[in-house]
Amino acid sequence: MIPPTGSGSVGSMTTKQAIVAASSNPQLSDFVAAVRTAGLDKTLNSLHSYTLIIPANSAFASLSSTQIIQLHKPADLIKIIRYHVVKTRLSPQQFGNGARPATLQGKMLALSKTGSVYKVNGATVLCGNIKTSNAAIYIVDMVLLPAR
Repeated sequence: MIPPTGSGSVGSMTTKQAIVAASSNPQLSDFVAAVRTAGLDKTLNSLHSYTLIIPANSAFASLSSTQIIQLHKPADLIKIIRYHVVKTRLSPQQFGNGARPATLQGKMLALSKTGSVYKVNGATVLCGNIKTSNAAIYIVDMVLLPAR
């Protein structure tokens, strides 16, 4: 998921803003494209001390046709992107504590940990607590969709 060295590696991400860092990893290109389409890239790069939950490209491939149509509606896309942004930096301990942090979209996420598996709203964290200059990134296996 995250290459050990070079472009897109954890080491290369630490000095970059979250969206810039994510854009260097080809496995995150669908989410980065969605952020740019929604016009939220500058906003997310200017925020400080937040968490970005990024679905891997494979998560987008598993969406239904109805969900894909939802992503093509500008207002819905903005809500969905904002639902992937938590106002503070999350730590792995908060998953174990079952925290329910608020998103920029206004709804809460459900964090959990069972054994060594971390989850956000049922989505498995594939790689987490990646530090960038302004955020922590958690990569998940599902696109998080807020309840309507």
